[in-house]
Amino acid sequence: MKTREPLDAYDAELDGLRVHDAPPARVEQIRARCLATLAAKRRRLSQPPVSRPAWLGWLEPAVALGLSACYLAAAIGTALQLAHVMRIAQVLPR
Repeated sequence: MKTREPLDAYDAELDGLRVHDAPPARVEQIRARCLATLAAKRRRLSQPPVSRPAWLGWLEPAVALGLSACYLAAAIGTALQLAHVMRIAQVLPR
């Protein structure tokens, strides 16, 4: 078949393709499994959320802020050391 053939030429070839349908018993198995999964999810969502202690709400941001401050301090210290070394390196050749 060439691409320049009229679109009607494709109909005959498409009609010749085999149909692959699942057996009705298999369709019902899949449907039942999907409905069971949806019902389990609905039950899980309808349960009240597990309560956590209040301090856990601010613990994660506090740890992240502390680690960020440590990283920033280390970066500033390294930059100051590099600036000091560069000043010394500029003075030495003169």
